[in-house]
Amino acid sequence: MLKTKLNLGCGAIRPNGWINTDSSITANVRKIPWIRTVVWYLFNRVIYQMGDVLYMNLNKPWKYKDNSVDIVYASHTFEHLSQKSAKLFLSEAYRCLKPGGAIRLVVPDLYKICKKYMEEYEHGDAEDPTTFIMWAINMNREGQYGNPGFFKRIIFEFQGYPHQHKFMYDEKSLGKRMKEVGFDELVSLQYGVSKHIEDIKDVEGIRESYLSIYIEGVKK
Repeated sequence: MLKTKLNLGCGAIRPNGWINTDSSITANVRKIPWIRTVVWYLFNRVIYQMGDVLYMNLNKPWKYKDNSVDIVYASHTFEHLSQKSAKLFLSEAYRCLKPGGAIRLVVPDLYKICKKYMEEYEHGDAEDPTTFIMWAINMNREGQYGNPGFFKRIIFEFQGYPHQHKFMYDEKSLGKRMKEVGFDELVSLQYGVSKHIEDIKDVEGIRESYLSIYIEGVKK
């Protein structure tokens, strides 16, 4: 029996066998041939695996029935939600998952990132804090896109660029929030290793790109 597996905030990673969702306008219009050509010309930094993507706004209730989903997966998406939307995300994930269904969240690990910075600082290897602030915790990224032209500015404004982190988590704080909505059997794992997702490498990408938390939980 086929499983219903949600890959939320999929970005460029859209494996077969998953329901790949994203809120990016530029990602979704690539399905329209003539617009795809224009978008490729303006934003040719990312090559998408496939055009199979559904628009989904994670700031709103999900359009899935109770107990209808087997897997919920989100990588480097959850930290871009406000605290209100993050609570909605977890509640909706729990509602939509079948009993025994699993959730896997991948987010930047505030503890590991800060520890690395402190170790580098104490050993005299730390760079200008701008690097840490802009890239490690994804704050103060104004000017990141240079001086975009008219059409890019319109899209950037509509999409709310730059996409900065709205909150940062460590393993304890993220686990606490998951438990609060009812998730059980929480386990912290590592890149490419899962207790519940057989094709984890397909959805997790070809390599780890961030000091991250990989945490899974189950709906009882």
